[in-house]
Amino acid sequence: MVKNILFWILSIVIMIALATYQRMTGPTYPKSGSIVVGNEKIKYTLPRSWTNTSDARIEIETSNKNLKGILVYRRHPSFDDWTSKPMENASEKLVAVIPRQPAAGKIMYKIVLQDENGKEYNLTDEPVIIRFKGDVPPFVLIPHIFCMFFSMVFGIRTFFEAVFVRKNVFKLALWTLILLFIG
Repeated sequence: MVKNILFWILSIVIMIALATYQRMTGPTYPKSGSIVVGNEKIKYTLPRSWTNTSDARIEIETSNKNLKGILVYRRHPSFDDWTSKPMENASEKLVAVIPRQPAAGKIMYKIVLQDENGKEYNLTDEPVIIRFKGDVPPFVLIPHIFCMFFSMVFGIRTFFEAVFVRKNVFKLALWTLILLFIG
């Protein structure tokens, strides 16, 4: 009985750790960093996921009114020419928008900053890819998330059962499969 409870708790802890790791390293996690331009350290967070109901808004906070920004983008994957558009300087922010795309549409983009002397600074070494997703209603999304997470818990618990106990493996594997299928 104690071993059973311990395996369930351990399964939940491992699932939370794996979900957190995936959330922080997955392809939809925003690209963050900082760059020094002149005497100012500019921190940025660039989105890599956006709902396709609106244009993607890119903002770079800066107190330097003379700093200019250029958004350079193209569809991904494609051999399209790069499109450049200047970023607007609005209340201590450089702002630009990437035109919305259909669901699963991707845009590759980069930001180039230019100081008052004309020196250019690339915000990132590689272009950032933003994926546009469709708007999913909560009555679909919530059960999906619930079932996916619980299928992970049951899958990990099935592993412990198979390796250490060898008693209810079929039943746990069946529940894992059902939850995974529903999710």
